[in-house]
Amino acid sequence: MKTKLKKIYKSDGQDRLLPRFSLFVFDRPGIAAVFWLCLAIFGIASYTTLLQREGFPSVNIPFSIVTGTYFTNNPQKVDESVTGPVSDIILKDSHVKSVQSGAHDNFYTIAVQYKEGTDAGGVGKAIQQRVMDAHVLPPSATIKVDTPKIGFTRRGDDGVVSVYAKHDGVTVEQLAAEGQRVAAFIQSKHFASIDKVSLIDPFVEGTDPLSGLAVTNQTQFDRYGVRVGNQNLFYDSVSVGYSQKKGTDVIKLDDQLKKALDEYNGAHASSPYTSTISATYANDIKDQIGGLQQSLLEGLGAVLIIGSLVIAVRASFITVLAMLSVLTITLGVLYVIGYSLNTITLFSLVLCLALIVDDTIIMVEAIDAQRRRLKDPREAVRVATRKVSRAMVAATSTAVLSFAPLLFVSGILGGFIRAIPVTVITSLLTSLLVALIFIPLFARYLLLGKKQMGPKGDVGEPAAGIEAKVAQFVGRPMLWARGSVKRLLGVGMIAVVIGLSFIVAAGFLFQKVTFNIFPPSKDSNGLTMTLSFAPGTTIKQAEQVTDRADKIAADFLGSNFKSAAYYTNTNTQQAQASIYLISFKNRSVTSPQLKDQLQERFKDFAGAQVEVGQQDVGPPPGAFGVRIETSDRDAALRLANDINSYLTGRELTRISGTKAKITNTSISDPGTYERQDGKPYIEVTAKFDATDTSTLVTLAKDAVNKEFTAQKLASYGLSTKALDFDIGSEQDNQDSFSTLAKAFPILLVVIFLLLSIQFRSLLQPLLIFMAIPFSLFGITLGLYLTKNAFSFFTMLGFFALLGLSIKNTILLTDYANQLRRTGEPAVDAAVGALRERFRPLIATSFTAVVSLIPLYLSDPFWEGLTVV
Repeated sequence: MKTKLKKIYKSDGQDRLLPRFSLFVFDRPGIAAVFWLCLAIFGIASYTTLLQREGFPSVNIPFSIVTGTYFTNNPQKVDESVTGPVSDIILKDSHVKSVQSGAHDNFYTIAVQYKEGTDAGGVGKAIQQRVMDAHVLPPSATIKVDTPKIGFTRRGDDGVVSVYAKHDGVTVEQLAAEGQRVAAFIQSKHFASIDKVSLIDPFVEGTDPLSGLAVTNQTQFDRYGVRVGNQNLFYDSVSVGYSQKKGTDVIKLDDQLKKALDEYNGAHASSPYTSTISATYANDIKDQIGGLQQSLLEGLGAVLIIGSLVIAVRASFITVLAMLSVLTITLGVLYVIGYSLNTITLFSLVLCLALIVDDTIIMVEAIDAQRRRLKDPREAVRVATRKVSRAMVAATSTAVLSFAPLLFVSGILGGFIRAIPVTVITSLLTSLLVALIFIPLFARYLLLGKKQMGPKGDVGEPAAGIEAKVAQFVGRPMLWARGSVKRLLGVGMIAVVIGLSFIVAAGFLFQKVTFNIFPPSKDSNGLTMTLSFAPGTTIKQAEQVTDRADKIAADFLGSNFKSAAYYTNTNTQQAQASIYLISFKNRSVTSPQLKDQLQERFKDFAGAQVEVGQQDVGPPPGAFGVRIETSDRDAALRLANDINSYLTGRELTRISGTKAKITNTSISDPGTYERQDGKPYIEVTAKFDATDTSTLVTLAKDAVNKEFTAQKLASYGLSTKALDFDIGSEQDNQDSFSTLAKAFPILLVVIFLLLSIQFRSLLQPLLIFMAIPFSLFGITLGLYLTKNAFSFFTMLGFFALLGLSIKNTILLTDYANQLRRTGEPAVDAAVGALRERFRPLIATSFTAVVSLIPLYLSDPFWEGLTVV
């Protein structure tokens, strides 16, 4: 083998560009060390100080909400006089994608969705002015256009201060007045990070068209729940919402607000009111940062242990140091390009931990191997870099391309996840540069000392003997078949059969894995409780029903309860509470179990239909809706009743043969007049008794279309165009997800072309791609055994795995090519490559797996990704 290696070195001729680059840095250790130290300090400063902490990245959501009042006590008149004409004007704007309106007794709401890339704020103001100029509104009607963003409240607040009364007898008007005072106090502090702060007013004001007098109506209410001693108590409350400026450090702002509210409560200790922060991203960010730090430390510790066993102790220290360098430099780059430290970037950094192992271990192992053969440290770095640099560039390029499709995901989802490919691609490119520049520098002091050089040096390889035996065992069939066409054909056919069996097994298992773009986590720290009130419910009746529901939830959750609030997400139709639980680490029961058990408590609840859900990082699963779009309201109601009867309790059969049932069917409130893009409609909504929403929505649509044919719709006097489906955010999710599916074959073609150029062959890239079927088997088996769905997050894991899998085969193929250039026969080159590169392949695979285990154990949210 040593003779063959010498041939490789001699045949390579002059040093290539990358080895020269590495040696240039190696020969100037002082300058290189200062440069590395500056990058490391800047990266650490970015993580600890410079990077702003946010809940989610700032995304321009192309929506506007149009609201207003028209006091007629007649929703049909509000629809005909306001929402219909206003919707028609809005639809004429070229930026508008869709318009949905709802008219109630004395007020209305219109949701406007714009085309992607629209400046919602600017277009919204223009629309409001256009409506006013058209003079279509009755004199007593009002109109207001807001551009919401994702937040805790309907208007998109970044945080909420709940103001509640601990004593009975306090009116909503008194609470609202106190809320105004709290908002004014916060404003008086002139926090630089707060953009706006105001009370979410539970009242609407307008003018009575008959008397001309000012009228005030309560349209919303609020409650705040907290655990006091051994009791869970709910209080009447109001919400003061605040929005923060771009680039705000959420944790710092949270600390400032807590101090301010402590001051305010202390100054008003004798009053019946208390103010507290009930909604903030700060707690989640703290938990995310703490979990990330713990997972990183444990993952790096695992890399240190595995590296020590598989390669060498000193080599493993270099690997960990290099990985830390990659992470800190990546953080510095994120700060420079204007990103924040938020849920998405933190998620990306955790994912990077497994991805950056490859480049670092490949280079460290190559240098470690050469220091056992050569006595000159500089020559060891030159030879090692020349052997692996080309393969590393090819492997890193394919890994970067694997994540490139995520840059082109459209819609709101695309805006949120854009930081994932940016962060991952940055870390991959950084890991390549660190491997070529700084690992030789680290090795100069930690691995290439005089005592460690040469065959008698301190090599420290505990697992070297085992690795050699395994590599020899795997290569034995090829050596046995060498020289015989029949034997080679037989071994080749066996290999093909094994490969095909993996493909067939993957296809079989894939049918048994559920599909859900955003599946619920197996545990979380929050629940939602949504009450849908019966038609005709007044605001006072809704409050009374809500109080009974709160009592049931409070008594059932017991010591698992932390706090709860409605954030004024309430009206006479619906009320939604956000319930916060103690950490899942301190609970013996999971949130899905609590959800199901609490749902059972509301089985015979009177006054509202109650649905208990689970708070998750992804968007909540929306209801499945069937819309009958027609101006013939009577025909629409008849059809809606029949669709409702058809859907109630209906079973849906998945491809795997398993069944799910449709539950909680209902027809939209006859007292509310709704329109979609100006067309009046009646809607039938339904939920499922299972969580794989993406699959079940498709099955439900097919079932409705099959039952309500064109002939059957004609019997109602309606055409097929009258029937439409509303699956809410699920439609956007599916559209965005389909982008990834369409991009995947294009991605493979681009990678194939890149590898064809790199290896100057059309056949070898196909050989490299043979790793993918084995990966698919591993994915489907892992998801099936752990009962995880194929989802957006598992797709991220697949993109990461794609790069890792192809990296391994690139490394083998490149080294086999080096041996072939020395005149080695094909079989000998393949076996030689296996023996020589077996150790880095095992090292990178094991360390990538082990580095993710702490993450798998730390939070159920990461389970699907880490399993893949």
